[in-house]
Amino acid sequence: MKKHIAENEGYKYTSLDDYENYYYSNDIDVTSVLMCKGYTLEDVVPISNNKATFVFKNHPAITDAVDGFWSNRIEVHPLEFANARKNLKSRIFGIRKDY
Repeated sequence: MKKHIAENEGYKYTSLDDYENYYYSNDIDVTSVLMCKGYTLEDVVPISNNKATFVFKNHPAITDAVDGFWSNRIEVHPLEFANARKNLKSRIFGIRKDY
């Protein structure tokens, strides 16, 4: 499955099932931590009115960072985390279809 975005708008196709090149998350807290750790967020794909799939460029250590999140072994700065989470919520709100 691919998300269609017009090439002439300066965008590209983002594959939604390319697990070799992308990492996908539906958890906003995991996504916030990954952003704080410097991983590249490629796209935010809406799946419902207030939920989204977050698409990251795959990296060999990204699964270690996610495992670190779930096992409470990863550290991030609290303000950086809060800002990343707020920005993600704003992006989700901005792409809603019914506002």
